[in-house]
Amino acid sequence: MAVTSLLGGMAPGRFFRTHWQKRPLLIRQAMPGFRGIIGRDAFLKLATRPDARSRLVIHHPQRRRDRWERHDGPFGGLDAGMLPARAWTLLVNSVESLVPGGWELLNAFSFLPAARVDDLMISYAADGGSVGPHDDLYDVFLLQGPGRRRWQVSAQADRTLDPDAAIKVLKNFTPENEWLLEPGDMLYLPPGVAHFGVAEGPCFTYSIGFLAPSRAELIESFLGYLGAARAANVDEDARYEDPELRPPRQPLELGDAMVAKVAATIGRVRWDQGDVADFLGRYLSRPKPRMSFRRPARPADLDAFARRLRGGPVALALPTRGLLRGGRVYLNGDAWAPPRATRPFFRELLARRTAAAPRDQRTLAILHAWYLAGWLLAGAR
Repeated sequence: MAVTSLLGGMAPGRFFRTHWQKRPLLIRQAMPGFRGIIGRDAFLKLATRPDARSRLVIHHPQRRRDRWERHDGPFGGLDAGMLPARAWTLLVNSVESLVPGGWELLNAFSFLPAARVDDLMISYAADGGSVGPHDDLYDVFLLQGPGRRRWQVSAQADRTLDPDAAIKVLKNFTPENEWLLEPGDMLYLPPGVAHFGVAEGPCFTYSIGFLAPSRAELIESFLGYLGAARAANVDEDARYEDPELRPPRQPLELGDAMVAKVAATIGRVRWDQGDVADFLGRYLSRPKPRMSFRRPARPADLDAFARRLRGGPVALALPTRGLLRGGRVYLNGDAWAPPRATRPFFRELLARRTAAAPRDQRTLAILHAWYLAGWLLAGAR
């Protein structure tokens, strides 16, 4: 699909200048007649899988005050007959890692850096189903699947939450715009724009969300990465030493000399942009929570693996996530350095999720390691 079609005829550059993290954009028939990638019953069954992050929200409208009920999966069993006739919503995160078709949908948004894409969340709602008025701290495209949903949005400054709700619902919501979305319509919302969607009849909504880690999370994660990386190069037998120690005046007092020694040790730790890039490659390619990989029950050795590749291309397992940086390939939180000649293959593999493998030994060794970890399927057609 052409990007300009997805954006309603708008060029990506103009979209970034006028809307990205600035103001909402309604795109009629971004994907004409979009039918989705999963049906209702299969979606309900998906929520019972242990590797699926799912939640069920039931709305109980009251005369004086709404009541919101939340249940977190995985569910032991779920079918439409077990649920109320209306006003419920089932949501599943990271669907691209669970069923075919999700990665292809995310690839339609390749006008954005893959490093910024978080996941594909799908929600199914009965008539009147909603998760209430709320705001997100990240960019999101809301693509309408089968059915219809009415969206109201507001740039209001009031972010007060309802303290009695089981989910994050704005206590006060004053809509400024309203649209009814049909299958294939799409609404882009920047971070912080309050929105309220209500299903008009049963409907699916596909949410393409984008990463926005907090600064605190980035700092904490980077320092953890840096500590592990630097500690790996430090002699394990090197210990704190103080041969010049003297009797303390106050035994319980943490002395200046000890503080200064430890500060000097920590102060020798340095990092540069290369360290930050390596950290981001690993951090952003981590598999989503709860995801697991199926290792081969009877793993083939390297020679047998190479012979198997003659039967077809390799394909990434659905939970596998990857990025590129210079000559490095980041896959599922790990880093690899393939031969220069086969870098185009790895680029194709990450972009298309499948590719015909080269035959050189270094590349085969990398692919074999991925196969043993369950990250890669060999001989897939």
